[in-house]
Amino acid sequence: MRFLLIIFTITLIGCGSTPYRDDYAKHVNLIAGNHIDKANFKFSFAKNTNVDLRGLYLQNNTADASPMMYQGGAGLIGLLVQIGTHSSLVESERNEKLTKEQEQANKKILPLISMSKEISLIDLIGDYSFQLVSQENADPDTINIKPIFFSNSGMTKLSLKSIVWLPLQEKSNSRKQKLKYKNLIQVYSPKLTDSQSQKLIEGDSEYLSEVLSSLLKTALYITRNELTGQYYKIKNPSHTFVIEDDSSIKVIRGTVVEEKCEYQIIQDVHSWLIAYPKPEATSSTDYDFTTECYSTF
Repeated sequence: MRFLLIIFTITLIGCGSTPYRDDYAKHVNLIAGNHIDKANFKFSFAKNTNVDLRGLYLQNNTADASPMMYQGGAGLIGLLVQIGTHSSLVESERNEKLTKEQEQANKKILPLISMSKEISLIDLIGDYSFQLVSQENADPDTINIKPIFFSNSGMTKLSLKSIVWLPLQEKSNSRKQKLKYKNLIQVYSPKLTDSQSQKLIEGDSEYLSEVLSSLLKTALYITRNELTGQYYKIKNPSHTFVIEDDSSIKVIRGTVVEEKCEYQIIQDVHSWLIAYPKPEATSSTDYDFTTECYSTF
């Protein structure tokens, strides 16, 4: 009994150790070789078709631990309840800190957020509209997609994190939805030139739509290729890649599964798929975001 209580305590502490993030996905793949036929590829936007655009910031989720004196008179069960309560308080403080940091980051890109409120995801997908299914008409074979756009504080780099999942059709008594597939698809834009960035700062909503559309269509292209098995048997050697964000430089290990349209598509050690511009795409020339490189065909 004491052993079970210790395990319960560890579970409580573990559950409160990491704040909830809706732009993160742990890879799940139960598809094996049973990939979707390309002709049957269809997807649906989760919840709604509003554009979700956020300011980019360094996610430091550490919080000063609130001092707490545990009372021993309540016995072991009482102590466990106190530990669980403390863990929940720490988690709440971390989430509150991240929320405030996100609000501050959003203030720095208010011109973009204001423009994005007038844009629908449906306006950004081009020919992929033929594969789009509404949530009301979605079936178990419909891929769910939740895109979240980001911009750095200087509005010179935009990116996309797209959570992609496919429900498991087997019946389950669990309240938590069982998944057949889940992954994170990331797309980074080339750095905008001064003239391109100025368009956004001056409120050119049409140009913002072009940039967001390019990111989203790239993510849909990668999603389709992944779930139809285009990357399944690729066994290229691993390399180290440097990815620059507004506030940090990330070093990742992964393999290139495809090179297309001045992008290299990388599968990292988490099995996430990342589209990052090749070095030549980050030059001082204006990148053409209207190119139809990631068509549905």
